[in-house]
Amino acid sequence: MARKIYRIVSWVLLAFTLFSLVLVLEKPTGPQAPTSADAGKSFDAKLNQLALGQPDAPQEIHITEMELNSKLKESLESPDPSSGRRNLHGATVHMEGDRITGTFTVGLLGRDVSLTLGGNLGVRNGVLEFNPTAVRLGAMPVPVGLIEPALRQKLSTHEMRERLTVPDSIKDIRIENGEMVFERK
Repeated sequence: MARKIYRIVSWVLLAFTLFSLVLVLEKPTGPQAPTSADAGKSFDAKLNQLALGQPDAPQEIHITEMELNSKLKESLESPDPSSGRRNLHGATVHMEGDRITGTFTVGLLGRDVSLTLGGNLGVRNGVLEFNPTAVRLGAMPVPVGLIEPALRQKLSTHEMRERLTVPDSIKDIRIENGEMVFERK
């Protein structure tokens, strides 16, 4: 009897492991990220306008999903060898309401695996913050509580805090009505 239970449990664990592996390797489905060269240039122009801080410049700069994805695509096509992005094969961003969702395709053991992170952006003490609300590895949902401590530890390193420090002229960065909003001080 105990042997029969052991066999059943073994087969169930094997089936669960195979099912999880299929979900991890499955490509996530989501909205396509349209891009264009003009949108990338528009992104640069808006950030330059924000950086110059001219008195007649608008108080808020709105970046669309297309502009952000165009800039991401541009930066992935011409990577800086010192950036450490050698394993990042693709990245897309979707903004809806006050949430941002990024899907990142990374090379892992010779296979492309997708990691999808969804959450909210904000600025606290001059540093850009990301508060995750959803995580998926491939098509498999992952509890946020499992990922959040590692993400917090990575984002709190000195190098990442330097990268995420916003210029003094920016009061806030947030997602609003499906757009990234940069608010000047």
